[in-house]
Amino acid sequence: MRRFALSAVLLGVCTITHANDELYTSRFSSCMEQAGGVTVEMLDCIGEELNTQDARLNGAYQKLRSQLSAERKQSLKAAQRLWIQYRDANCDFYHDPEGGTLHRVMSADCVLRETAERAKELEGLAEVYGY
Repeated sequence: MRRFALSAVLLGVCTITHANDELYTSRFSSCMEQAGGVTVEMLDCIGEELNTQDARLNGAYQKLRSQLSAERKQSLKAAQRLWIQYRDANCDFYHDPEGGTLHRVMSADCVLRETAERAKELEGLAEVYGY
């Protein structure tokens, strides 16, 4: 029964990942398919995509920042710091030290998803402020 539950959760992680294909690179989808559910390989795929999404997030943050007044820059900086705290605390919850390797994948997937969504959000704000 436990094996079935773990398989269902793993399938859920892969389904969630594929549901967010518009946020991620095509390289990531291919990598996850090739990983074939092997935890270490999935974590490698997530790590590579996280590097890409983190660079995207930083680029969007800098672009938005360049369009703001000094006061708004401080507000953005404060918001970004709080967002990082939230992301890390929320995604750390997914990692249950007693839950096995699947929980590492769930936690890493959470960080990736949150980072990609924040990058998209900041890109949208940069468009609004950039007119």
